[in-house]
Amino acid sequence: MKRFLSICTALLLCGTAAIAQGGFDPALMEALKQDPTRSASNHRPYESGDRYDTPPPAGFKPFYISHYARHGSRHSWGGSYYELIIDALQKGDSLGILTPEGRAVLDQTIKVNEAWNGMDGRLSQRGVSEHSAMARRMIKRFPAVFRGKPRVRAVSSTVQRCIISMNAFTTAVSSERPKTEWYLDTGERIMDYISETGHSAKGCRERTNAILDHIFDAPCDSTLLLGRLFTDPAAGRTLIPSLSRFHKALFRTAGISGCWDIEDHIFGVLQPEYIYRYYSYDCHYIVSRYGNCTECGTARFDSLSLLVNDIVSKADEAIAGGKYCADLRFGHDYPLMTLVSFLGVEGPGSKLDFDQVDSRWLGWKELCMGSNLQMIFYRNRAGKVLVKFLYQEQERRLRNLDSFKGPYYDWDTVKAHIRGYKR
Repeated sequence: MKRFLSICTALLLCGTAAIAQGGFDPALMEALKQDPTRSASNHRPYESGDRYDTPPPAGFKPFYISHYARHGSRHSWGGSYYELIIDALQKGDSLGILTPEGRAVLDQTIKVNEAWNGMDGRLSQRGVSEHSAMARRMIKRFPAVFRGKPRVRAVSSTVQRCIISMNAFTTAVSSERPKTEWYLDTGERIMDYISETGHSAKGCRERTNAILDHIFDAPCDSTLLLGRLFTDPAAGRTLIPSLSRFHKALFRTAGISGCWDIEDHIFGVLQPEYIYRYYSYDCHYIVSRYGNCTECGTARFDSLSLLVNDIVSKADEAIAGGKYCADLRFGHDYPLMTLVSFLGVEGPGSKLDFDQVDSRWLGWKELCMGSNLQMIFYRNRAGKVLVKFLYQEQERRLRNLDSFKGPYYDWDTVKAHIRGYKR
């Protein structure tokens, strides 16, 4: 843990130093070399942050939770990448030119393909476990919110992986609090706000497409790759129609393997520079399209008004004596990314210049599978309401807003300035 924290600190302090070494940020490169699975970015399985709670101001106790979570670990889309790898390596195996590394890559790809089984975006059992564990930690951490016969409202995107994630979470809550009364829902009107990102705006697409032009795949080192997969690299080359597509297929297969707890053997055959470039491209794409990227402006955040209004109105309902002690929402990564950017949650929603992404935005940490925002509301006997923001179950500050004390913010102040985080 200390080593990981030192890497994160180095990344945050490096600024735009990436340009100094051929476009590669040295701290990020080191982090990816130490653990290549980090390059999976938003395909990496869920890891919660350090769950430390700063004591609330005297007299304040938690009474309500507002929550938005991305679905848990899932599969990706289509089987063409797996077919490409399996076809080439099985032919190599039949010719007797597959190395032990090549055979391990083949075995891993077969397992990933079997897990996919023709079902795009399929939630894995790890994804189920991620939400079950998250629910149990929430109850253990804030038992006062769920005392007695708690009433909880939960809504989901209409997409199956989100519905199953909701089921895993709510089932775990009921196992801990059998007297819980539920309101569960999904549907098109809910999709209007729970799955909105604003990325479809023409102006946003034009800006992000232009800004991404200089982020490109690193040249494929065919000598390195073929030598690791085949005892006869020249013969192996004839089995691969496109090395560029083959590289991409390997990277994407490696990145999704962790969601199914499949041991990785693929990242080790790819050159570190290639892994870095692909990770960097993914993070720049996410931040510039859905995050708080300086060059892309804030117009697309207007689309979040429905989701933010839902959060505010339901919180005010609870404050006024409403019957629900928690509102749970189960959606997707890009809407969550846009939401935390709108709200100004430091870390995932930090305001960044495009060239700061490599050194300051840790994709594997800020938008992994199961990523979640929890807003914990506290109240004292005088009726004053404070709110604390947790992201990945870790206390986070709000950008450019003074807190009441520590990570605790005056709710009225947050509401009054909520659109101000667009700045």
